[in-house]
Amino acid sequence: MKDFLQDQFKKFKNYFSNLFKNISFKDEIKKSIDKFFNLFKKIKIGKIKFKLKKTLIIFIPLIFALIFLTYLISPLSKFDSVQIDGNGYIPKNYVKKLLNVNTGDSIFKVVGHRKKIVNKLLDNDHRIKSVSIRILSFNKLIVQVRPYKEIGYETRGLAHYLILENGSVSNSPIDNPNDIKLPYIVNFKDRDNLKSIIDKYMSLPKDIRDNIRVISYAPTKVYPDELHIYMRDGNKVLVLLSNFSYKMQFYRSIATKLKYKSIINMEVGAYSYPINKQK
Repeated sequence: MKDFLQDQFKKFKNYFSNLFKNISFKDEIKKSIDKFFNLFKKIKIGKIKFKLKKTLIIFIPLIFALIFLTYLISPLSKFDSVQIDGNGYIPKNYVKKLLNVNTGDSIFKVVGHRKKIVNKLLDNDHRIKSVSIRILSFNKLIVQVRPYKEIGYETRGLAHYLILENGSVSNSPIDNPNDIKLPYIVNFKDRDNLKSIIDKYMSLPKDIRDNIRVISYAPTKVYPDELHIYMRDGNKVLVLLSNFSYKMQFYRSIATKLKYKSIINMEVGAYSYPINKQK
């Protein structure tokens, strides 16, 4: 019996020894182990990615909120300077008061409200033609104001008011109108006629514009749109509103031939005579 058991054990031992000596079997075992470890790695990495994604979803908004709150309490969120440019004859302090934005104010007083601020400036002052608003270097406000051009002066009693290129007249009188070489445009009750003479005046060569001292609307029964033009060189021109821009182009060539200060009649054709021999 003892010999039988020993013989069976040897056979069992030889079988397994031959089995593990088989190369293909060892490869299969190795492949199975590799597959197991690869699967384990994928499961582990997947769990890590999921946890990381979940963490980022929670913390990224918190980080941005913290950055924004830090920005709100920092000096960068408040205007370091407010600059008014291109205002021309409109006082800067007046524009600043109308703007209602000062150094130290939050930039969110302007951000998101630019259109509203621009419309406010345009609606409150007819002298302003356009407005642009920029924020530079995070907290420097630059307001570019472009006024309408000054064309001339209108007189009301002893006061003088600016006439602008859009045909409107300023509400505030001018202290020193002679500081600028602009003509007095007087007796234009009809605002359409005023706008018409402004357009025609602006179409003239600059040297002729600069020589005009007064444009007076002086209608007659014969010529209801007659104008009397008083020149800085001492001459006087009679011309019609309807042909003002065309006829005044010839003024230079006529004036250079005059020997005396004269009245130049351009109502129909063109002729002249000395002022001291007025008809």
